[in-house]
Amino acid sequence: MGKELYKLTVEPITCVHIGTGERLTPLDYKIALSKTGRRLYVTFSSDSVIKKITNDSQKFSEFDKLSSLGDMKGMAAFFHKNSSNDDMNYMCHCTKEFIRVYEANKEKDPLQNAAEVFQMYRPEGGRSPVIPGSSLKGSIRTAFLNGELKKSFEKYELRRFVTERGEKEQQIQKELLKFTDAKNDPFRALQIGDCIFEGKGTQCVGMIKNVKYDSQKQETVPYNSSQVLSEVIKGYFMENDTEINLCGESSFVINSDLSDVRLPQKAVSKKIAMQDIIKACNDFYLTEFENEYRKHYKEATNSECDAITNLYKELKSIATKSASNEFIIRVGRWSQVEFVTYENDLRYPRTPSKKGRKMPYGTTRWVFNNDGQYLPLGWCKCKLTPMEK
Repeated sequence: MGKELYKLTVEPITCVHIGTGERLTPLDYKIALSKTGRRLYVTFSSDSVIKKITNDSQKFSEFDKLSSLGDMKGMAAFFHKNSSNDDMNYMCHCTKEFIRVYEANKEKDPLQNAAEVFQMYRPEGGRSPVIPGSSLKGSIRTAFLNGELKKSFEKYELRRFVTERGEKEQQIQKELLKFTDAKNDPFRALQIGDCIFEGKGTQCVGMIKNVKYDSQKQETVPYNSSQVLSEVIKGYFMENDTEINLCGESSFVINSDLSDVRLPQKAVSKKIAMQDIIKACNDFYLTEFENEYRKHYKEATNSECDAITNLYKELKSIATKSASNEFIIRVGRWSQVEFVTYENDLRYPRTPSKKGRKMPYGTTRWVFNNDGQYLPLGWCKCKLTPMEK
C-alpha cells in the first residue's frame, strides 16, 4: 500500500507546441539581436509600454494620435521603439524562414498580415513553457488503451464498438479497462504533474508546413499553401548547444492505495504498472511512426527529409532498449490523428456518405521547417526515476 513515486524527465526530440488558442501579431513582438548576433523574437507587454510613457507628454501624444487614427503599422513601430527589457515577457530563437516571412510582411498592417504567431502555453505571468500533466497523461492513456485493445479485440468482440462512430468511444474504454464510471477508472490512480522547462534557450519560433509525399517526384513536398507560424519548445534535434538544458521535469505518481482491491470503496478497476506503461508507449508510438515513415518519408530523396530518417533511428533505439526506464510519446498540437487514436488495424471509422468504407487517414503531414530540415512535431523521450518516499 502507498504510492509509487517517480521523477518524470521529459526531453523533446523534435519540437512541441501546446497552444493557448491565442495568436500574436507584430503589435505584441519584435525582432532583436542577441550579443552573439543571433536573431531573437521578443514578446513585450504593450500595457507596460503605455504605462511607462504616461508621464512623457510628447510620447503619449504620439501614441494617442496613432490610436485615434487607427494606424496599426505606426502603432507597431511605436511599441518596438519604446519597449525595453523591462517590458519583455519572454524570447525565442528564430528560424531563417520565420525571419523571411517577418521581413516580407513588416510593412503591412500588423492585424492583416501573415506574420501572426500561434502562442505557446505558459502559466499566467510565467516566462517558461509548460507541457501540462493532462497532455502527458492523455498520450499515455492512448497508448495503453491501444495495447489493451490489441490483446482483447477478438476475445471481447470489441469490433462491434470500433466499427461505430465516435459516440461509442467511452464504451470501448470502459470495456477495455473494466470500469463503470470515473470513480473506478484505473487511470485515476496515475497522477502526473505539469512539466516545466527553463525559459532561456529552450524556445523557438518558426514555420509549420503541410506536406505530402509525391511518388512521381519521389519527394515530400509542400501540399498546398497551408502554413502557420508558431512558437515551440525546442528538441535536441534542433539545438547544438549542449550548455542549454532542454529537459523538463515533473512528478509521476501511481497511487497504489487506489489499486488495492482490499479497499473496495476506493479501488479502481485494475492496477496499471509502470513497466506496462513504458511497454505500451514504446510499442504504440514506434509502430505508428514506422507506418508514417514508410508512407511519407522513406522513399523521399529530397534533403529536407534527412533529419526524419535520423529521427526514426533515434525513436527505434529508445523504444527497443531492454529493461529500460525510458519511453517515447507524441504530444501537443500537429501530432497527427493516428497518434491520438487506435492503430490502423484496430481503427474502423466510417464516412457518413460512404458506408462500408474506411475513412482515409493521414494523406498529408504537418512538419516544422528547421532551417531546411522537416521535423514532425511532438516527439519526446521520457524517463522515469524512482524517488524515495
